[in-house]
Formats: sequence, C-alpha cells, structure tokens
Amino acid sequence: MSRLLRLSVIPVVAVLAAAGVAFAPSAHAQATRYEAETAACEGTIDSNYSGFSGSGFCNPPNRVGAGVQFTVQAGSPGTFTLGVKYANGTGVNRPAVLSVNGTVVQSAVAFEPTGAWRHWGITTASVPVQSGTNTIRLAAVTADGLANIDYLDVARAGSSTLPASFQWSSTDQLIAPKPDATHNIVSVKDPSVVYHNGRYHVFVSVVNTNQSYSLAYLNFADWSQADDAQLHFLDTTAIGTGYKAAPQVFYFAPQQRWYLIYQVGNNVAYSTTTDIGNPRSWSAPTRFYSGTPQIVLDNMGNGQWLDFWIICDTVNCHMYSSDDNGQLYRAQTTVANFPNRFSTPIIAMQDSNKFWLFEGANVYRLGAANEYLLLVEAIGEGRRMFRSWTAPSASGPWTPLADTKENPFARHNNVTHTGTRWTNDYSHGEMIRSGIDQNLVISPCDLQFLYQGMNPNSTGPYNLLPWRLGLLRQTNSRC
Repeated sequence: MSRLLRLSVIPVVAVLAAAGVAFAPSAHAQATRYEAETAACEGTIDSNYSGFSGSGFCNPPNRVGAGVQFTVQAGSPGTFTLGVKYANGTGVNRPAVLSVNGTVVQSAVAFEPTGAWRHWGITTASVPVQSGTNTIRLAAVTADGLANIDYLDVARAGSSTLPASFQWSSTDQLIAPKPDATHNIVSVKDPSVVYHNGRYHVFVSVVNTNQSYSLAYLNFADWSQADDAQLHFLDTTAIGTGYKAAPQVFYFAPQQRWYLIYQVGNNVAYSTTTDIGNPRSWSAPTRFYSGTPQIVLDNMGNGQWLDFWIICDTVNCHMYSSDDNGQLYRAQTTVANFPNRFSTPIIAMQDSNKFWLFEGANVYRLGAANEYLLLVEAIGEGRRMFRSWTAPSASGPWTPLADTKENPFARHNNVTHTGTRWTNDYSHGEMIRSGIDQNLVISPCDLQFLYQGMNPNSTGPYNLLPWRLGLLRQTNSRC
C-alpha cells in the first residue's frame, strides 16, 4: 500500500506438527473446472481473442435470455462457490440471470466491463446444489447479451479450518522510523517478514520527508528487540535509488535463492540473494513486465498498479496485485519458468466500491489443509481494515469468510490492545508464516499479523502519515 507521490488527506513461530498440535481438515476439495466449449452454448465457440482456457470460449448472441448452461456434478447436497471466467469488451455491465436446476438463484449477476474482449475477469457467486447432476445456467438480462464465457470453476463452500469470525490482541508499537544523515524518514510501512535461523527478517517501505519511497531491512531474535534493531537502507545497495516500495520476501526452494518482490512505479521487480541476513547481497532489480499491462491501464482509472504478491503451489506461481480502483488482478507462470513468463493478468475479483477492494492483498496456504486464505485491505468509514476469503486453490474461486465491517478479518471493532490503543487502522502487512518458502504456509492454530498503524489523530498528505508497525495475535483460535 505505497503510493507514487499521490497526495490525499485522510517467540512466536513453531513447527506445529513437531509440537503435536492438530487441527480439523478443511471441508474444501479441489475446484473442478467446466470449459464453456463442452457446455450447452447458445451461440458460437470462438477462439479469436487470446487468453482463454481450453480450446475456445462461448460467444452467445446479443439478445435477452441467450446464454450458456453447464452440467455440474455434486457428491452431496450443499453450497457451491462458482467462479466464472468471462470477457466484456463493452463499456457497460452485461448482467445475467443465474439459475440452478431451473430455479432462479440470482436475477442479475454482474459481468462488469474488462476493458477489451481479450481481457478476462472472474465473477463469483454461491449457489445451492443437490446430490448428483445439476444444471447451472447463465442467461442475458438485456438485449446487449451476455459476456463471452470461458469456463466455470466450482468448489464446495464448506466449513473452514478457520473460525467464521476473528478476535485479535495488538501489541504496542514495535517498529518506528530511525532516520540517519541521508534518510530523514517519517514512516515505516508495508512489512514483509520471515522467521529463519532463529531471527525475524523484516523488509519495509520507508518514506522521507520529501515523500520519496525506498526499501529497508532489519532483523532481530525476539519482538521485544524489534525497535532497537538497526535499519539497513537498501537504496545504498545494488537495489538502488528511485521509487521502490511494498516488499515481499520468500525463499524459492527450487532455485535455493531468496526473492525480494517490490513495486517500481507502475511495475513490479525482483532482486535475489543466497544470504537473507546480508542486506548488501541483493541483486539489482529485474522487472517482471516490460510495462503496465493493458488490462490494468484500461481498468485502473485514477488508481495505480501496486502491491504485488506471489504465492506458488506445486505447479504454478500466482501473482496478485491491485489498482486502488476496485480490481484485484492475478497472473501466473509455472514453477519451472519462475520468475519468467508471467501471463497477462486477469481480474480475479472486482467491486464497484473501489475502497471496499482497495489494495494490500495477501494469499497463504493454511497448514497441511487443502485451503487458501486471501486478505485484501479495504477502507471502511475512513479507517483501514482487512477482509478475508478462502478457496481450495491459490487461484480461487474465493468464498467470503469474514469480509464485512460488522464481521471483518481485522478492524478496530475486533481488536483490543495490550496497552493504550495507539491506532484504529489495521493496514498493509504480512502474516507470520510457518515456513520460509514460496508456498507461504501459515498455521491456522497460531495466526499473527504484522501490520502498519498510526496515531488516530494523524492527518495530512498520505505519503507523510506517520505509519508504525505492530503485531496482531489471534485470541479465538479453534485449536
């Protein structure tokens, strides 16, 4: 959550298996994909726009009621989360009636514009299913017709390894700015953290009084030592000067190298090292993309492409990002090709209220369970908070978990403080992981979140707000 000079007012990790701690397995199963070219498409199966899955996509005629019908199997009755990949190159929503087994479930599922017919997005919905065969139909509401439909992903929306609501306790401020002769910094923000060889390694954005961003690093053995740790400014290394912000760090095991991912203007770059404890060992930046992808330019409005986050499964690496305009993007490459050949992003999720799906996305795997957790930072009533979803895959489809102001993942109404409440903002941060590698595993029994907050009375330009770091610890674990 780091802006390019935009002004606006406004001992802890344990190996649980070794400790004998157990938790209930997830009820999620792997998502099942149904390609539109094998469904009942009232139109043509086309392949004239790139980016589709399988051998083509369904292009229904432009009339009311036209659409596509999928035949979906369910082992037992329950609720499915649907993820529909689509393209809408017009400038208006093309809503659809969603029916299951002939009964209307939703009268106007939104298929918002994606910017061009070659740009793809995903819209999600939850539907009831019966045991055995189910028909799931999407039919155009207006004479404009339906969007082009590529595929339908379905996953059972079952009980999670996580509770349906969260309660947290926050520490006092743990890490504050430490200026030196050439870095007159006013904030420390956007933390990423791993615990390795008995120490926490924390990477942050820092902001100078002239509103310029750069990266910094510190390490310590215990949180009580965090604010005394030396802050190493990475603009004095091969990473270099110029705008760098919003870091993410992980160990990419297939290459036995550490990767530091970060924002460079309206783009994303990485540096690598074999020694995370040596801040001068990072390589010079290499950009993932030659420029901002057109789908982002077409959809970000007055926003900015920012806050990049990578998680890998056994086959693919997924890159999530935001645009401060209501879109969450996802791109991917194979583990074998990483860090090269990331695809053109698709819109993984979107909201017409840009503040409700704003920035700062994180994705993690929940222990040994076949379940993933998505966090996205939102702004509710002027204060920063986090919403959450779960899925059976790092790519979705995403089922809401705790995603409202009344029942958030983290917000001032579900956080107490061990001392005086020093912030009402719970903003851009990082879960404390159970490991260090690209799978980003966290323990569902020991949720902790390093976040940025600030004095509730702070005002002024966004880039001069006095962000500090604190740690949330979950107080209502199921374990």
